[in-house]
Amino acid sequence: MEIVKKNSSGEKVTDIQRRLKLLGYNLGVTDIDGIFGTETENATRKFQQDRGLLVTGVIDHETWQELVDAGYKIGERMLYLKHPPFRGDDVRTLQVWLKTLGFYSYDENGIFSEKTQQALVGFQKDMNIADDGIAGEETIQSLKGLKRIIISKETSQFPLIKSPDRKKELRENKIILDYSENIEDMNSSDKYLNEKIYICRSVVNFCRDILTRYDIETLLSISIDEKHNLFLSDRIEYANRSNADLLVSINLNYSIDKDANGCSCFYFKGLKSHSIPGYRIANLIQDRITGNLKVQDCRVHGANYAILKETNMTSVMVEPAFISNPKERERLKESGYQIKISENIVEAILEYLSDQ
Repeated sequence: MEIVKKNSSGEKVTDIQRRLKLLGYNLGVTDIDGIFGTETENATRKFQQDRGLLVTGVIDHETWQELVDAGYKIGERMLYLKHPPFRGDDVRTLQVWLKTLGFYSYDENGIFSEKTQQALVGFQKDMNIADDGIAGEETIQSLKGLKRIIISKETSQFPLIKSPDRKKELRENKIILDYSENIEDMNSSDKYLNEKIYICRSVVNFCRDILTRYDIETLLSISIDEKHNLFLSDRIEYANRSNADLLVSINLNYSIDKDANGCSCFYFKGLKSHSIPGYRIANLIQDRITGNLKVQDCRVHGANYAILKETNMTSVMVEPAFISNPKERERLKESGYQIKISENIVEAILEYLSDQ
């Protein structure tokens, strides 16, 4: 979709404002006027913050999808498996309830997948109601009848279940290495786009070269030769088809404050749960980069980014530096420093895989 930001106007802006207002966000005295002014920008920032998104004040594809998802409430529509799948906050609430009751052991991503259907059928069988995999009136009422139990459980944290039968050898793992060539990701920092692409692609390729020495299969979410999977949704779909064990996405941070510097890592965090393996590997990577490269520790954060919540495997995003910081930017352009970043990421990956 076309990016909508400050000073944009038209029907799309009106739609965005209506959705924000229905969700309870204050649009100020201008209210719904079809003009993306300061109040709408502030409301967008608050919405992004509340949803665990990158706070930019800009409506890109990911923020728009979250805005649409937020409009669906549990019980307002019947949910079942279809293609394309239902998605929205009603699906996410259903997943949270099923997870808290022990039927769903995955990230609540708000997408009604086969895993969601299987969990729903399990609940229906346990409650001795029609096990049709449809979240209709009877099933929703049965879930609401257990709401006191659901609410009493403050957290429900589950790792992604892969194969508990035996420990995998290193070479049996498959890893997706990801970065973005999509201009939407840069928002107000368009002038850094080409450098960002070059640096992230280099880090990804260095990681791949190192991992192949350990006979670990690696896939790139973007093919340099074929130029496919340029958009976020394509990269997520490709990753989910790969049956990979781990996705590591490389990105560079940006700030209008030129002095902002340091490394951050992100893992999936939902309403009542977080990815335990994602949290672990994010911390391993963060500790390696900040400790060995002596960079500012901007901490590990739980987030609701699409690349983290919509992928089936354990996923993390690494932002080793700020491209907007002149000193970090110059260092990032050096191949030697890119290799050091890659080596530390791979060391953390190997430690994580060895402990699985």
